[in-house]
Amino acid sequence: MSIAVSALVRPSRIQRCLWGGAGLALGASSLAVGLLAPGRFLLTPLVALALAGAGLAVLGTTAVRPKTHRIDISGTGDLRVTVQQDVGSRDDGIAVLLPGSVIWPMLMMLRHAAPGTGPQVLAVWRDSVDTATWRALAVALAVVGRRGDADEGCEDTTNSLQRTNS
Repeated sequence: MSIAVSALVRPSRIQRCLWGGAGLALGASSLAVGLLAPGRFLLTPLVALALAGAGLAVLGTTAVRPKTHRIDISGTGDLRVTVQQDVGSRDDGIAVLLPGSVIWPMLMMLRHAAPGTGPQVLAVWRDSVDTATWRALAVALAVVGRRGDADEGCEDTTNSLQRTNS
């Protein structure tokens, strides 16, 4: 069975809306603590300032131009993740899918790492790819994830600690 898939993962509008909503909720919490309940909290101005700062930081992430990723899975199950920003691109080489990657109906959380590097997480939302690509990517990642060498060649401190204690 051939599992060759190539997917261009565009930035997700769902994720940007969630980040924006979280930032607005933190801003509203800041106003509620600072203006409506000043006597109920210890160090109220400091709490309100911390909530406002967190809200601005989260809203700032929605203003940053998101990156486009490309996931290529070869017929032999080799995984390649490329990060593209404007004209330049960064390719970390062939990566492996690490344990802890999950596929849900609306979101895929992919833990991957190139040999000699630490693990990275890529969130692939349902609106980031078209429907046919979503299905093909889900099947291919399920097949790649079942391979026996899913954590071979990557730095993962939890696996190395478990191996030394055994």
